[in-house]
Amino acid sequence: LTHSGGILTQLHGSGTTNPKNWFAKAMRFMEDRARMPMVLTYRAVGSGTGQQEFVGNAASSGKSYNDFGAGDIPMSKAYYDSLMAATPPQAMVHLPFALGAIGIFHNVPSGDLGGAALQLDACTLAKIFSGVITKWDDPAVKTQNPNIKVPADELIKVGHRNLGSSSTGGLAGYLDKKCKASWDKGSGGTVVWPTSVGFTAVEGSPGMQTHIKDTMYSIGYLDAGHGHDFSLPEVALTNLNGKTRNSKESIALGGVAEAGNKGIAASVFPSDDPSGDWSAVNIYDMAGDSTWPIVLVSYMYVKKDQTATDPQTAAALKAFIHTILQNYDNLCQENDFTPPSMDLKNLALAAADTIKYPSGMMSFEFETDTAAYTGMGANTISMKRWSFDDYERSILKAQIVDLSAKVDMGVMHPPLAAPAAAPAAAESSGGDASLVVGIIAIIVSVVSIGVSTFALLKARGSTKGESNASATMIGAGQA
Repeated sequence: LTHSGGILTQLHGSGTTNPKNWFAKAMRFMEDRARMPMVLTYRAVGSGTGQQEFVGNAASSGKSYNDFGAGDIPMSKAYYDSLMAATPPQAMVHLPFALGAIGIFHNVPSGDLGGAALQLDACTLAKIFSGVITKWDDPAVKTQNPNIKVPADELIKVGHRNLGSSSTGGLAGYLDKKCKASWDKGSGGTVVWPTSVGFTAVEGSPGMQTHIKDTMYSIGYLDAGHGHDFSLPEVALTNLNGKTRNSKESIALGGVAEAGNKGIAASVFPSDDPSGDWSAVNIYDMAGDSTWPIVLVSYMYVKKDQTATDPQTAAALKAFIHTILQNYDNLCQENDFTPPSMDLKNLALAAADTIKYPSGMMSFEFETDTAAYTGMGANTISMKRWSFDDYERSILKAQIVDLSAKVDMGVMHPPLAAPAAAPAAAESSGGDASLVVGIIAIIVSVVSIGVSTFALLKARGSTKGESNASATMIGAGQA
């Protein structure tokens, strides 16, 4: 594709749903801050699909469908072996960029639990998710929760992902490590689930959120942040040091970061061969008082040899890797991830340095402090280049948060009415709340229209002067 300002640079990735908002915002910032026209996209389809598209298939002659993949689990051994068995071998690197917790969430009414947190050990969870324990009043559940009073024979409604996913891999890996005798379904991201009554397949994290939220007496597993966003009740787990708490409590104590540090100390991550087989790497149930037992490491999957990749795409890939690993704009924390320790970050940066790029490729430079002249370079991504719609959205977002807080606190209310007008006052109170909600809806609508208009104008601009180029397989020229 060509553009009136030059070649349109494209980069397309796919994989885990968990960092989708982080990646989307990072890509948007890169597009806005670059002088040359860029289109960067990321399909949130799950770690399993991201790995499939990274490896390719017969239809693509084994070439990647994406420019990079991403997952919260390492590349599976089967996929890694297939990459290395190709001619020539397709060496890849894992680039760890964040840590996250997987939580077990449920919808058992608080009253049925006597106001206490639901506690389930690993073996009980293994039996529930394999269909051996099917009722909430099972003796194993009641033993750990003496105050539980659920209806007799109340069915446990298990939600599970319908496709391979990192959250499934996190749950399966934890159960496989802690209670192999009661869990015979392996440790991978794809599980053969029971088809009995009580098991429901859901699509992605949003599907799991909806299943747990809307289904009484359900249980499922989610990236902890997605569960916390919906204020879903959570199962308290006991870590290796015997401390029992939920993921929110553990995260507040630094338990996710501690698990990562313990993994580094135990040499869990291969430091001698960044392009080796990482399929056995995990930091489940690490020692430590505050550690959370189900912690996932998020990786970017990148082919080591990029010499045959389009130079502009390769440059965009290198810049995006840099943006994510250096955590520009603190998007990691903004999206409820835990940054890797300095040791793990350095391991990722060292692995990124082994990637081979096209000869003569003009890398993007980053302007963080004002650099006269060079800041206006064609391949400069400048932090000084602003997009007004991003600024305006930040203002509107702050106003929405303020309005929502006032509604929650009851600050927004009508003036006191005369006694004779009491009925009208009651109606006005409801109307005032509705007015605030209406204002919020209008603001959100305005933002949506602005974003859509910007995208349309940018799309039209990006195709101006477009050459007649046939569609090709992404990465089809890669070695």
